[in-house]
Amino acid sequence: MTNEYSRINNVCLLILASLAVTVALIYTKTILVPFVFAVFFFATASPTIKICQAKFRIPRLAAIILTFGLLILISGVLISVIATSLTDFFNSADLYKTKISLIIQKISEVAVNYGFNMDFTSIRASINELPVFTWAKNLTGSLAGLLGNSALILIFVLFLIMGEGDGEPKSALIREIMSKISQYVVSKLALSVLTGVLVGIILAVCGVELAFMFAILTVLLNFIPSIGSMIATVLPLPVILLQFGLGWQFFVVLLLSTIIQFILGSVVEPKVMGEGMDLHPIAILLFLMFWGLVWGIPGMFLAVPITAILKIILSRIKTTHGISELLAGRLS
Repeated sequence: MTNEYSRINNVCLLILASLAVTVALIYTKTILVPFVFAVFFFATASPTIKICQAKFRIPRLAAIILTFGLLILISGVLISVIATSLTDFFNSADLYKTKISLIIQKISEVAVNYGFNMDFTSIRASINELPVFTWAKNLTGSLAGLLGNSALILIFVLFLIMGEGDGEPKSALIREIMSKISQYVVSKLALSVLTGVLVGIILAVCGVELAFMFAILTVLLNFIPSIGSMIATVLPLPVILLQFGLGWQFFVVLLLSTIIQFILGSVVEPKVMGEGMDLHPIAILLFLMFWGLVWGIPGMFLAVPITAILKIILSRIKTTHGISELLAGRLS
């Protein structure tokens, strides 16, 4: 009986602790999200620095400057490309409004021929009154926030790198966590870049506007499990529809993008990453929703590696070892 009460007490304490941690995560989101991103960048940058030291005989300070400079360059290029592409898109807003009006006019003509009476005039008027400049202002503010967070992340990464010693961490738990993070980030980044390049080539060949921006968004969205690839596939379609209508470009992009996402996401990725994360797909989807609720879109990007780290920690505690096994899909 005592053991039963003890088990119930432990479960209740675990539930209360989980609720308290969730509230703390939501309250400290502004600081924790950039810091967690910085830890993941650090887990990738640290092995790179050590490889430069070991294989190329580059002094540690020079390796740090080289790696950190590369991070700044990549961040700057991504932000500037996305900002420029979106600016071009908003500059063409009037042209897109005209195309939408023409599409609505064609739909209304077809609807009238089939006996449907709809007030397409009010729809056309609503489209012409879309607050494009308000959206542009909000988007500019979001990009400024992204730039600020990027600067904070880079500062965190710099301090983490400078504070790291030359040797491996003494704690076996820290070594395992860093290894998991590094393996995930490198593998996922390679596959996401390959997906983005292939999708970008298809969009460029078809002459789609904002092709480069959509390619970059494909790379980023592929870090969101399951739904990210679907969003990346659907995202260019409205622009293609406005640019070409229901021409061959629309169907070619839809078909080839779906094939690429399926092959790389469902066939290649499981073989490349293997059982590295040791997480069941259902657990990934559940924690994707949880981290999305707690930290929004950044939480969805971080869902898989954070859940993998949580599983490693739970597996080291006797009381929570069963939960760790459950996350891996081992029910017995």
